[in-house]
Amino acid sequence: MAIPDTPTIKQALLTALADGQEHRMSDVVSALEQALALTAEDTSARYASSGELKFPNMVWWARYYLKQEGLLDSPKRGVVQITPKGKAALSAGQPLAPPNQQQQQDPQEALETVIAQLTERLRADVLERVKQMQPQHFERLVVDVLLAMGYGFDESSGRVTPYSRDGGVDGLVHEDKLGLSSIYIQAKRYTAQSVGRPEVQQFLGALTGAGANKGVFITSAEFSRDARDFVTRLQNQKVALIDGAQLARLMVEHGVGVSTVKTLAIQHVDSDYFDTGWDKA
Repeated sequence: MAIPDTPTIKQALLTALADGQEHRMSDVVSALEQALALTAEDTSARYASSGELKFPNMVWWARYYLKQEGLLDSPKRGVVQITPKGKAALSAGQPLAPPNQQQQQDPQEALETVIAQLTERLRADVLERVKQMQPQHFERLVVDVLLAMGYGFDESSGRVTPYSRDGGVDGLVHEDKLGLSSIYIQAKRYTAQSVGRPEVQQFLGALTGAGANKGVFITSAEFSRDARDFVTRLQNQKVALIDGAQLARLMVEHGVGVSTVKTLAIQHVDSDYFDTGWDKA
């Protein structure tokens, strides 16, 4: 099952403390993983922005909310215990927060949601700008994206081919200084038109004519299902298809055509500082 929401974790946490004894938070987290039937995938899930384990973080925030409501206490560091008020609430089966109170959410989870929304909007804006580019500028863009992804040996290893003699290839990236291995590129800047199998076959013919076995076909639109199925059946050549949505994701991920406006540093308590080294002072 998926990791439950904060109210569900709050209820499970209070139930786990029903015996009135003191419990270490590390033990409580393990017990809740079993009580909530979490999978290995659930327990290993991490936040994209900070890399912290998601479930333990949500349990700690559930603990914070319950403590704020007077339903549990922390008699010592890293230890929790249900309060008489918490026992009464558990016995009465009453809601753990007033019905009119906004549903509490793990702040880290809320941050992840906002980041995802901002990123989705940014990708849409980037793709819209890409579709407005001149075709020759789009060709330069796709070369820049491949270089930003780590293909090529330096910034000069990618180039756009001249229109007059491109032979059906819009650009290429040399993967080594001698040009023994190169990636050939086809770029189609469309606004709505999809790229079908015939165009992919033409690109494949251009690769064959150049004696190449690796190519990337990039469009600002979409590829038809027939085109994608055709590529999966290729035997001697490898061709990657990148549509507009994937191109926008790659541009944002690798910093092409976007810039950072503000960086937020998320900090947490350094347990090593507090738990070790004091005897040496």
